[in-house]
Amino acid sequence: MLQASPKKLKSGDWGALVKSESVRPGDSITITTKAGKSWSATVDRVLWSGKGIAICATQGKSNTRSSRGRWTGCSCGSREDEYGDLIPSSNNCAQCEFDA
Repeated sequence: MLQASPKKLKSGDWGALVKSESVRPGDSITITTKAGKSWSATVDRVLWSGKGIAICATQGKSNTRSSRGRWTGCSCGSREDEYGDLIPSSNNCAQCEFDA
């Protein structure tokens, strides 16, 4: 199984930085954080490859945290549910609450 680390994608989703240029959609990878936590994921798309690495969109735990929602991109850490509605939290900033 190919080794990878978590990678924040331009879309705001989490993907993987894979230590191989030969990774293909459908490949199984193991994503490991600096803290040592790891999980399996499947490569959905290869977004870029070169210099011995590839940046990939993935399926699996790395970007399907539906129980926690999807990060809105705000520094307050606000999250949306599957319908795009703001999930209530005491951490949500005034701008996120206003935009909801």
